[in-house]
Amino acid sequence: MRRLFALALCAVLLSVPSVWAQPVVSVEFATPGVTFTQPVGVEVAPGSGDRLFILEQGSSRNPSRIMTLAPGDTEATVFLDLTGNTQAGGEAGLLGLAFHPDYATNGRLFVSYTAPPGVMGALTSRISEFTRSASDPLVADPATERVRLELVQPATNHNGGTVDFGPDGMLHIGFGDGGGQGDPFRNGQDAATLLGAILRIDVDDVPDGQPYGIPDDNPFAATDGPERDEIWAYGFRNPFKFDVSTLGLWVGDVGDQKWEEVNLVEPGKNYGWSEVEGPECFRSGCDLTAYEAPVVSYGHNSTGGFSITGGVPYQLLDSELDGHYLYGDFVSGRMWALRFGETEPSVLLEAFPDGQGGQRRIGISSIDNANGRILVTDYYSGTIYHVIPRATSAEGGPEAGDLGLALAGANPASQTAVRVQTVEPVRVRV
Repeated sequence: MRRLFALALCAVLLSVPSVWAQPVVSVEFATPGVTFTQPVGVEVAPGSGDRLFILEQGSSRNPSRIMTLAPGDTEATVFLDLTGNTQAGGEAGLLGLAFHPDYATNGRLFVSYTAPPGVMGALTSRISEFTRSASDPLVADPATERVRLELVQPATNHNGGTVDFGPDGMLHIGFGDGGGQGDPFRNGQDAATLLGAILRIDVDDVPDGQPYGIPDDNPFAATDGPERDEIWAYGFRNPFKFDVSTLGLWVGDVGDQKWEEVNLVEPGKNYGWSEVEGPECFRSGCDLTAYEAPVVSYGHNSTGGFSITGGVPYQLLDSELDGHYLYGDFVSGRMWALRFGETEPSVLLEAFPDGQGGQRRIGISSIDNANGRILVTDYYSGTIYHVIPRATSAEGGPEAGDLGLALAGANPASQTAVRVQTVEPVRVRV
């Protein structure tokens, strides 16, 4: 789908949000009594049942760790502490975790984090492999680290961070454009760099002396041009969260001046940044038809948001959410559901339980599928929520209200944050 088609459509979507008249989900605490520090993701490991693995991003004052707990546990334990490996803060730190599809037998896991400046004096994004401890299956052995890929970052933000195995066993990796406002390094449209791209590599069939293999069907693997063979698709600003499964590769790309967007990614395609942002030209005189259009975009305003958190496609239960892509916004705290094949999302949630009988807006830092459970992470309170689809149909519902926002703190996705107050809406730029 090209951007020319989406231009008029997105403006309509923003003015009249679709809603359900009755709630189609209920929300519970996924880990009652247990919270986390700056959580940015939740994963489950093959063969580990419903045990959760929670990523704590870290900062100058807080550790970068993977914590774990099973249903009924009253406290979490440390699975892997990477505090000494990372440089954390802002959008940097521990950002991604993917368990090998055969983790139950081989104990291999892959982590994305930002390392301190090296000899070149720049922040480094690192994809490393670790192995489960031979003596304790609830601990990863930090001494087993094998660095698979390193990428020097020209700035400290737009590090992407998600790593995810596809159904074909290939590891997918997301990197942002290198940071700065407006893509000052022009990496978004440069397929000769790994920045601003989704990569796809082979961590099983690896040539001797190499850290990873290149799948033969990668779009640039058989070409002689300057494009990097690792690239699956490019033209992204900051694909902070994505999900790859049999339902496709869904990417939430964090915007710059005006638009946040969801992309359903195909191999070899160019998604436009920084020539375009959302459905519009970002640079004067761009050709909108030359790039792939987002599935849906929303603008920077109080009824949309300011920093998308990509989520998950959901098709597991006989419910109102069956056949939808679920995503949210870190700043507005709003969560949407987009039916597959359609272009108009519905507002799913605008607030979450506060534990005291009321509700509040949250900083949605991840939306994950944990063995069929939809888990939503609040970066500020450290709470993990379980969003439960209702099995019955529901119709109608109140329109989304206008939300006033006041800035407070740092967003791991776009370096902005929000504390909900009754104030005039503000424009956030990153």
